[in-house]
Amino acid sequence: MNPVGSCRPRPGIWLVLAILALAALRPAPAAAESRLMIGESIHVLPDERLDSVMCFACSILVEGVVEDSAVVILGELTNQGAIQRDALVIIGALESAGAVGGDAVAVAGSMDLRNDVGGNAVAILANLAVEAAGVNIGGDIVTIMGELGGSFSGSVGGTVRQVGGSRVGQLLLSGMLGALVLAALGFAVLALALNLLGYFLLGTKRLATIADSATGNAAVCFLIGLGTCFALLVIGLIVAMLLPVSMPIALLLSVVSVVGYSGLTYGVGRNLFPNLSPLAATVFAGLLLVAAQLIPFVGWLVLPVVWNIAIGSAVLSGFGTSPDWLTERAYGGQAGRQATR
Repeated sequence: MNPVGSCRPRPGIWLVLAILALAALRPAPAAAESRLMIGESIHVLPDERLDSVMCFACSILVEGVVEDSAVVILGELTNQGAIQRDALVIIGALESAGAVGGDAVAVAGSMDLRNDVGGNAVAILANLAVEAAGVNIGGDIVTIMGELGGSFSGSVGGTVRQVGGSRVGQLLLSGMLGALVLAALGFAVLALALNLLGYFLLGTKRLATIADSATGNAAVCFLIGLGTCFALLVIGLIVAMLLPVSMPIALLLSVVSVVGYSGLTYGVGRNLFPNLSPLAATVFAGLLLVAAQLIPFVGWLVLPVVWNIAIGSAVLSGFGTSPDWLTERAYGGQAGRQATR
């Protein structure tokens, strides 16, 4: 029997306290991360959980769990694990042997379902195939200008609708692709023609000065280009309210763009093709820049950057007068050059 006043805990209490201490020291589970890649594929490992995944011009392989949505643009989405919400593919293929909790959507591609879909299964300008028996669709099955095939024998929570057929979709898709190709060729021809116009009007000496401004102060030229575009936009709006037209502002912006773009192209050609003549180097560089800007999504991000650097280099150099023409006017001669060093 313990003495009076003794407070000796029983062994069971020590065990409970030890469990509580271990629970308190145990790190909290980390929140699931999201993953976005451009041009590089994503692999969700079998023991991995991600919040959401998105891929541009690449593919996604899901063997683990995606707690939100999986999106692929220009690529392939292969689901062998679980996507708890939506699976979306734009211009590509969707192959799902794992469950999809939300909607499964394919636009301009194909969809192959081998497991349940909790929401709708929608194929637009795409064929939808159910390649396994007993696949259940919680919502509607919709194909728009595509075909519905496979060995479907499961249940559908909504309705099955087919709008148009694959032949109509193929004709429409071919027309869209043809229009895009013609637009790309037109953009390339226009850009090349404007480059050559700037080359012959400005001459290699002024183009070299503009190129020096663009390559030596690319960040400064980009900021100056943004400021110039904003200022011309504000001035154009003011002029448009006071006068019936604001064509001179648009013409000025076009001239500055052509001058700066020609100088930037000349500089790129001078660096990439030093053994070619200036004219040939400018032509090849112009084609490369156009090709880079026509790359889906990535090129659309390149275009405003290149455009603003071109405008900024034209303004900074005073249309090829001097690499630091603007800073010289702002600070005055040698003092301006010293202040910018």
